[in-house]
Amino acid sequence: MAEINWKLLQDLGAKPHKHLRSIEDGETTLTVGAPNYVGEVLMETRAAQHLPDLAGIPEGKGAYEVNIDARVYLAITELHDLRERLERIADWHSRVAGPGGTFDDYCRECGEPHPCDTRRMALGTYEPAQEGGPSDGQ
Repeated sequence: MAEINWKLLQDLGAKPHKHLRSIEDGETTLTVGAPNYVGEVLMETRAAQHLPDLAGIPEGKGAYEVNIDARVYLAITELHDLRERLERIADWHSRVAGPGGTFDDYCRECGEPHPCDTRRMALGTYEPAQEGGPSDGQ
């Protein structure tokens, strides 16, 4: 998992968002006489609206087009689909099976030494070679 970019979340929380029209000036309007946590909730709400925008998640159509729950669901569904595709690619690039349950040291899809670059990219373990050329398959 990637580390959380707190600076980005803080910056997004400070920016207004088009779907939060009911909050004209949240910092002034809702924090006067309100508990201290209201400003924090508003920042989190703005960041939560900006994150699907950054990820390219569509807003949809109809009455619920700005529903943050629906947009988060779309983001998670897309992430799940991408992970499934990567798992299939990694499975395609497995070792060549030999007779009697033995395995060869080469990828059955591309013929490179196992694990090939494609398999390592799909598994998230790929590191480019230092010289900038193809890796040695290790």
